[in-house]
Amino acid sequence: AKIVFNFLLQKLWIDRTDNHWRLTGKGEFEGGEYITSKKYGEYIGWPTEIVDHAIFHELLELPLTVGTLGAQYHIGPHRFNALLAELGWQKRFHKGWTITPRGKRYGGIEKEDAESGVPYTIWSRDISDNPALKRALQQVGFISDQKESKQRANSAPGTERDKKNQQTLDFTEKLELPHFSRDGHCPNNKEHHQVCNWLYLMEVVHAYQWLLQDEKLGACDFYLPSAHLHIECWHEKENAKAMSQKLARIEFYQQENMAYLDLTAKQIESLDSVMPKLLLKHGITVY
Repeated sequence: AKIVFNFLLQKLWIDRTDNHWRLTGKGEFEGGEYITSKKYGEYIGWPTEIVDHAIFHELLELPLTVGTLGAQYHIGPHRFNALLAELGWQKRFHKGWTITPRGKRYGGIEKEDAESGVPYTIWSRDISDNPALKRALQQVGFISDQKESKQRANSAPGTERDKKNQQTLDFTEKLELPHFSRDGHCPNNKEHHQVCNWLYLMEVVHAYQWLLQDEKLGACDFYLPSAHLHIECWHEKENAKAMSQKLARIEFYQQENMAYLDLTAKQIESLDSVMPKLLLKHGITVY
């Protein structure tokens, strides 16, 4: 409904007045009329044959905004914009995004906000079929528990697959794209995978499994050198030993007055809204 109303607004069939939709002369000419309902109040109705009008054929071919594209994959617009930029299809311009020659080849169009003048991009509907984008989306997607456990089993010492890889040095055979993050790291679980991809797409320099100076404490999940910030992530299947080590590291950070973030599984599911605020407190601005 929102798409249709905005489309009819662009075509000057309707207008927005005092927070209500009103018919224009063009809209009345095309058959629009006001209907009053006890349940819904006054609203605009159209004859059923309106769906055969030529402009609705155009509507089906309308390019998609980054917000709409990202919503199809449960990715926020900031992260989807960053992904398109990482592919080289658009680039950051102050507060907005401008199209690149490569982006134009793949159906991208540059627009400008009518009020602010900030540029943004829209994309043809078949962009989701682009192999490069599909591959990138696969890499930034979640790892299923089944695939993750299969990957661990296949790489366990002593298995036939492991012996074969040692003999032939066929490293490509081990590569399963969803298991590797976009920057080439190989996270241990889906929570690490999400955080790693988010930091990379937001252009935040980070180390994964960074060994602490006191080696008895092991490695923090992520380390951001620009802010000397340690990040620890809790995930669904944390074993007792890992939990104990993580708690020991957190206690160490507190005792040594070291900067750290302690991310819960719930926070990791909402990185687009959670991380910018947390990082800003440590002097890192992402958007």
